[in-house]
Amino acid sequence: MVNNVRQIVNIKNNILALCLLGLCSLSFSDTANLDGRHLNADEESNNEEVYDAASLKREQWRGAYQSQKLSLDKTLGGRIPEGFKAGLTTLDSQRQFRSDRAIMGTLMPGAGLDFNQTVKRSTFKNGMVEVELAYRLKRVLKEPVADVASLKRLVDVVAPAVELPDLNFNIEGAPTVFDIVRANVAAHRFVVGSPTSISSLDVDTITVGLHIDDQPIFSAQSNAVIGGQWQMLLELINDRIDQGWIIYPDQWLLTGALGKMHPLSAGRYYVYFGELGELSFLIEP
Repeated sequence: MVNNVRQIVNIKNNILALCLLGLCSLSFSDTANLDGRHLNADEESNNEEVYDAASLKREQWRGAYQSQKLSLDKTLGGRIPEGFKAGLTTLDSQRQFRSDRAIMGTLMPGAGLDFNQTVKRSTFKNGMVEVELAYRLKRVLKEPVADVASLKRLVDVVAPAVELPDLNFNIEGAPTVFDIVRANVAAHRFVVGSPTSISSLDVDTITVGLHIDDQPIFSAQSNAVIGGQWQMLLELINDRIDQGWIIYPDQWLLTGALGKMHPLSAGRYYVYFGELGELSFLIEP
């Protein structure tokens, strides 16, 4: 009896494998017949609805990133991006836009600002401020990184950073997460401070704080991103490589907002990063 059951399971698994390779056609009712149990009409309908919903979601993600890449390639015209960024890196931000994952974008040439450079509020439609950490690698990366342990050997420096996204979506109504991906995750401007060797500190134990004109706005921990800094950096790198990008050592990699996103307003901004030092810049009207 046991041998017969094992044979049935093996046959079922072999047929499923062939179908995944496109070598046969198999319905939900066929799958049920292999283990001797017939699904009723309601069970078949539920299974098909779950399958269709999952397939639709995969196609939505694929289509959004394809649209992003095609648009960026056209805009870049062969130029190299200044870096890459992660967005929706906290549970709260993912809930807000009904996303089940972080999303990734590209920092365009000219997006990086010197921290001594004055930023004009008027150049934004719906500007925001995000406190982040930024990383650079030791060498060019063209292939995905296997794991965090491998990634740690590839990272050269970490630096204090502030991203200034512009939530200017040319759509009617509230944007979906797929709209945000197509819009390059609202990438606009960013500021990076002085880098520090990655080997000299623990990037998940840094306390950050934002002040505007001596008014405290918020404080947060660097491990606030889902999975911590290293896991988010790994996801960012592998996503960008999967989308066809090459990552160069002079590009900055921003791992997402620490604390809340704050509306961009005029004033002197001071951001404190513990062992990494501080970053200050001026926003004019």
